[in-house]
Amino acid sequence: MLEHNGLRWGYVFLKASSYLNTDEFQELMIQAVEMFLAGETERNVKGSEYEGRLFTEQRYELIGTMGGQRFDADIETSRGRDKASFLVNEQTQGAGTSISLN
Repeated sequence: MLEHNGLRWGYVFLKASSYLNTDEFQELMIQAVEMFLAGETERNVKGSEYEGRLFTEQRYELIGTMGGQRFDADIETSRGRDKASFLVNEQTQGAGTSISLN
């Protein structure tokens, strides 16, 4: 189980095709956040309609002025191959550097 002191919070951004439903994407996003918090770089994932791999190369990417660590999913679904990308952004004070708007 994940252990932490105090409150940690942030955002998760998703880019994906539509082979998975909302609940399945939510399961993958939760696993990406768990990996971020635990410092994991790869995890095998499996749901009722998919199976594959969730991984990160520990790259930091931006969407507008928001950035975060990128996680990618390569999965096989009952409807075909699918890919998804997640940016996990932690807003907890002191967890990272802020982006300058200058």
